[in-house]
Amino acid sequence: MVDNSWIKSDSAADGSHQSKAIRRKVLITVALLVAGALVTIAMNGVGSNATQYRSEGILVDFGEYLTLWTDADLSVEDDPVELLETVEQKAADGFEYEMDGGKLASVTYSGKTYANSDTHSWDLWYIADGEFDAQRAESYDISVSDYTVVIWAYTTADGTPMPAVDATATSIYGYAEPKRIVSLSPVCTETLNSVGGIQKVVGTDSYSNYPEYIDKGHKDGKVAIVGTYTDPSYEAVMNTSPDLVLCDASTYNDVQIAGILRSSNVNSVVLYNGEDLDTVIKNIFIVGNAVSYGLGAQAYIMKYVYALSELEGLVSRTGMRTMIALSNDPSPWVSGGHTYANDILDQLQAVNVFASTPGWFNTTAEKVLDTNPECIIIIDSSRYHQNEYDKMISILSHEWKSTDAYKNGKIYLLCDGLGDLGSRAGPRTIQLMEIISMIVDPDSHTEKPLPKSVGNDYLDYLDITKNLGD
Repeated sequence: MVDNSWIKSDSAADGSHQSKAIRRKVLITVALLVAGALVTIAMNGVGSNATQYRSEGILVDFGEYLTLWTDADLSVEDDPVELLETVEQKAADGFEYEMDGGKLASVTYSGKTYANSDTHSWDLWYIADGEFDAQRAESYDISVSDYTVVIWAYTTADGTPMPAVDATATSIYGYAEPKRIVSLSPVCTETLNSVGGIQKVVGTDSYSNYPEYIDKGHKDGKVAIVGTYTDPSYEAVMNTSPDLVLCDASTYNDVQIAGILRSSNVNSVVLYNGEDLDTVIKNIFIVGNAVSYGLGAQAYIMKYVYALSELEGLVSRTGMRTMIALSNDPSPWVSGGHTYANDILDQLQAVNVFASTPGWFNTTAEKVLDTNPECIIIIDSSRYHQNEYDKMISILSHEWKSTDAYKNGKIYLLCDGLGDLGSRAGPRTIQLMEIISMIVDPDSHTEKPLPKSVGNDYLDYLDITKNLGD
């Protein structure tokens, strides 16, 4: 099961799916990035295109994907209890709180009351500077300004608040609603789309092609291309005058450019490496709250988690020994452990034959034969037709043809638009999961058999997740 303890107030984090990052890093020197920044600064002046502000404040976390951020001047009021008065005064949907014996006892918000009980309680939490995990405060006697984020959270005794910082330990709260957003990876772009903010995009990397709004925007000039997935251009980003830039921690250069943009007074939010389905959900939550579309994020996450539960319940224990590769090369790049593809196989009770090696990595033809997968799934964004699939099968290496997958006709090609989807750790991973469930347990899907090659027509085969795209 996916560990959703950080987003559900009634469950604790179990530490599952802890991982190393997906290794897709094309390195260039920080000096080159800084040099590019300095050239633009010299030409335009620091922050001349966009000067942003991120407010101070306090966070109230109700669980169930719902949080409430309230701006506050911490130089005037720095006490977390007193700041509840500020929240009460400013909350648009009605906010009331009650103290009992010096402890926060209940909060009523939007007509719903969250009261201390045998299972849940209100506690004060904080995230220290440079840290990612929230710590429960031993008392209410702390100063909000001493921490990255201070949180009043409604959790179980062993529960934790929702994420409140991005992949660089920077708060995701306090940003004004942006009007002009730049996205530096397909994952960032698709995540923004899932929460309902795609029409605010003014620039993306060259690989972002979904949803159709972005592809059309590239063609008609409304959406600028600001570099490649691994090599964003500071100058091109600044030329779009962004209010907010979404970056992807799976690429080294995105992390570096986020720091440079912040030093130029441009707000940046860095998403986590997409190493499992929990992280996909986390990134949706982060983007939604950073761009003031928290309810959009909440709605999408609830649909995602529901679909995930349905798919988990649909399959029987297959134990299908599976290899997921990024091409039919004799020595392909494959999904190891601690990747979203491996996590999908876990949820579907299949076995990743390369799970013992973390991340995506280049294996050998000999190891493909040694692991002898019963099923091979090839993810390739190239365009294929059925006759090309047949040709691909015919020219497979001797090692591939010696596997049980080849002998049993269990080699599948996910190509074209589905290939794009399959190679991105974004909100549509749940659709990839439904496709893979048809492969590893075809008996669980009787409506429409899945062909060996699936491309842009993949929606025709979806049932549970069909409406979780555009």
